[in-house]
Amino acid sequence: MDFSIKKPIHIFALLLLLVTISTIFLLPILTFFNVFPSTQTMDLEIISESWNIFYEVFTLIVQLVLVIITLILIPILWYVLVNKLTLKESLKQMKLTLKNIDIAFLWAILSLILIFVLFFVIEYILIAIGFNPEELGNIQDLQVFFSPFTLFLLISIQPIAEEIFFRGFLLDKIESFAGKNIAIVSTAVLFGVAHMTYGKLYPALFPVIIGLIFGYIVLKTKNLYSSIIAHVIFNVVSFVLFLLAKSFT
Repeated sequence: MDFSIKKPIHIFALLLLLVTISTIFLLPILTFFNVFPSTQTMDLEIISESWNIFYEVFTLIVQLVLVIITLILIPILWYVLVNKLTLKESLKQMKLTLKNIDIAFLWAILSLILIFVLFFVIEYILIAIGFNPEELGNIQDLQVFFSPFTLFLLISIQPIAEEIFFRGFLLDKIESFAGKNIAIVSTAVLFGVAHMTYGKLYPALFPVIIGLIFGYIVLKTKNLYSSIIAHVIFNVVSFVLFLLAKSFT
């Protein structure tokens, strides 16, 4: 392992990484256990009436900037400062390559088919035994803050950063000392933890399933674009299905 506690630049890189970890893991956990309020505990009508386009755009920009810094720039800085890699080498290490992009796309589509089949079966069973359908997703929570168009932008862009961090950086680092299987499972669990922000259990469990499948196809194809393509399409299709279902209610 390249990290050394004796090197100040490595300590700096570690502190930056701890910022990312606290942002995407600690805050969701605290929100889930109601230490911080989630959208479930807010007065949605008051928020909806007071929210306007300025604050919506401002929130979107802040969200995307934080995502880019924590999930993309900080991992790349770790490779540069600790592993002494160039930017090009860092991207290659995270499997961000156009090599075999056709194979990556094929695996992305196959994984999407599997994910949607699993999700429809799981959600059908949960609804059949009495679970509230609104508790199985988080798009309705995001709608409190964003219009459909702005939300579409967010769910289309953010998955790219999430895949770079989880299936690019974390998967690479964990695989290097623990092996492929542990890397896939651990990054999938952490991916679920990162989705506990909404204070709901099932929207945090579903990403674990997604993480397992995405982790497998990234290691299978050795190409991060396989999970990026699949993640973006999954979000967009889920959002469109949500809007269609809403229009019929």
